[in-house]
Amino acid sequence: MLRKIFTAFILTLALSISAYAAEPSKVLARVGSEDITEAEVLEFIQPFGQQAVMLYGTEQGRKMIIDDVISMRLYALDAEAQKLDQTPEFQAQLQGARRAMLAQASMREAIKGLTVSDDEARKFYDENPGMFKNPERVHARHILVSGDETLAKVQAELKAGKSFDVVAKEYSIDPGSAANGGDLGEFPRGMMVPEFEKAAFELKNPGDVSEPVKTQFGWHIIKLEERIPESPMPFEQVKSRLLQELQEQKTQTVLQEKAKALEEKYKVERFEDKPEK
Repeated sequence: MLRKIFTAFILTLALSISAYAAEPSKVLARVGSEDITEAEVLEFIQPFGQQAVMLYGTEQGRKMIIDDVISMRLYALDAEAQKLDQTPEFQAQLQGARRAMLAQASMREAIKGLTVSDDEARKFYDENPGMFKNPERVHARHILVSGDETLAKVQAELKAGKSFDVVAKEYSIDPGSAANGGDLGEFPRGMMVPEFEKAAFELKNPGDVSEPVKTQFGWHIIKLEERIPESPMPFEQVKSRLLQELQEQKTQTVLQEKAKALEEKYKVERFEDKPEK
């Protein structure tokens, strides 16, 4: 888990930070005789990820973060004055932080220069067509009512030839679609409650109207506008996401292989207590 978290940190954060690091030596504040630079502030926000970087790009967020760094510096000076850095507890924490930083440095070195080419992405795309498909979808409208009496009125007006969308605007209690004539747009399986989904996908031809369908929301009458069959996603549509996923996979593989090699290089002993029966 830690490796995966750190991998995501390495892949996304460096680029974001660079957008605000044009002047890393710029002095943003001074506490006593000590300067606080842009580089120090950026280092401070790194563990907080992409959202912190975006916040730092705003005037209000930048001021807030710099104030936090100043507060941290003040508390650090106070701790030194109290010699809190000489306590056993602090020294143990310091050693733990040092190990974590060294581990991160080793990981960064292991994946330095690691890239995925367009050709690699294309090869994976071609070899795994089942992973890149737009699922079957239906485009449907519905009329939602709560009572049997209203349901009967709706059925009668539809049977008499009244337009489905007009009836939906008049009777449907669905606030998200009634004003649009009951139009729900396109949706794949898994997006609607089971009873509704089953009825919608059983409709065969555009214009077909279902029998009333009962769900926890009330009674639905569904009209099929269009069936959209499953189709392959074009490579260009998935290329960016695929490059990122393959980069993450490659990074994970390299780090796992590195960890395995290190276990062979250094003696590792695990002392795990067996669970009590």
